[in-house]
Amino acid sequence: MKQASWLIVDWGTTNFRAFAIDELGNVVAKIEKPMGLLQVKDGEFASALESVLTVWLSHYQTLPIFMAGMVGSAQGWVPVPYEYVPVDLNDIASKSIQFTLPWGAQATIVPGLCEALSNGSFDVMRGEEVQLLGLQSLVTEPDFTAVLPGTHSKHVNVKKRKIESFKTYMTGEFFSILSKHSIIGMALPNQECSQASFIKGVSSDLGPELMNTVFSARTLRLFDKIKETEVLEYLSGLLIGNELSRLGSEKIYIVGNVLLSDRYQSACHALNLKCEVVDGELAFLEGMKKIKEHF
Repeated sequence: MKQASWLIVDWGTTNFRAFAIDELGNVVAKIEKPMGLLQVKDGEFASALESVLTVWLSHYQTLPIFMAGMVGSAQGWVPVPYEYVPVDLNDIASKSIQFTLPWGAQATIVPGLCEALSNGSFDVMRGEEVQLLGLQSLVTEPDFTAVLPGTHSKHVNVKKRKIESFKTYMTGEFFSILSKHSIIGMALPNQECSQASFIKGVSSDLGPELMNTVFSARTLRLFDKIKETEVLEYLSGLLIGNELSRLGSEKIYIVGNVLLSDRYQSACHALNLKCEVVDGELAFLEGMKKIKEHF
């Protein structure tokens, strides 16, 4: 741990991750806690962070910290304004905000991104922009489409190293709501993994009427077309398939954790979409290293 020369923090709404990085950019230690913004009382972010670092690192007071995620939101530690797309990925670092921590170390928080839509609405992201910056350094193409699955999945178009546009799909949150708080998930027995039921959901002909088709997760169970123990597998496939059906035929990069990336990759194969999986943590760390190079 004495090798650590700086820290990376990914601080979201529900979770907290910190990485100790040496002078060569290697991860020498990692800590992960369910200490998201929702768990920090009365805006005491400095105290919350120090409580973690005190028991983790003996010399934390000397280490600069680079942070990303919801920690820079209006509900976070220091609000960092959104940058509008299109934006050059390399310009993200220059819009970061720096401040001095109570124990004297320097902190840097990365901005999120937003897109003003033609209908007068907006789309936003925080944290994924760092993964995109890292992805840019891991692939050779200047133009690519990336899918970042999660509670709020992101589809991002990058052209000539610029983020041109993106869309958010509430796939993960919608699945959680339906499985826990709707008739679809009511009184289900213990669920089993089933690739067949997942792909059956992915391949369903949704058309534009998801709100109608999603009811099939109930009716197919009633008429024994899917097993009661595989309803949520079918529902997951239905929602992910609907999300991915919006993509074109070009190759996409799936950037996320192993579990979600595997599901999205299986769905892409079922829909004849070309894809390549990139580890989300690796992309995040590479992106934060790029951020640090600017300071």
